[in-house]
Amino acid sequence: MKPAEKEQVMHQFKENKLAVLVSTTVIEVGVNVPNATTMVIYDADRFGLSQLHQLRGRVGRGHKESYCILVANPKSETGIERMKIMTETVDGFVLSEKDLELREPQEIYLDREQSGLPDFKSRGYYW
Repeated sequence: MKPAEKEQVMHQFKENKLAVLVSTTVIEVGVNVPNATTMVIYDADRFGLSQLHQLRGRVGRGHKESYCILVANPKSETGIERMKIMTETVDGFVLSEKDLELREPQEIYLDREQSGLPDFKSRGYYW
């Protein structure tokens, strides 16, 4: 959708002229719709904990009881662990720490892998 179309749809949703909004994860950025009470996230095990926390924060901003439903069928130990953690806490600090543990810090350099612990020792840094 073009930006103007997105704005129009979001305005309609905020004004209760649209009852259901289907979106990509772009919905997490700057959306404040207090009347939104239910969010369903498909393949939730594929998202990071921090992003899931941001998404779930889009509902429950009004006075009505709200729900965030995580639909998942994790095939990896990491996916299973993500879903377990999401059901155990709503603390964003805990979730971000667990997210870092599960994902591991990533370096972004050309011609280098983007996973695993950074090589601090070769740069003179030690744990």
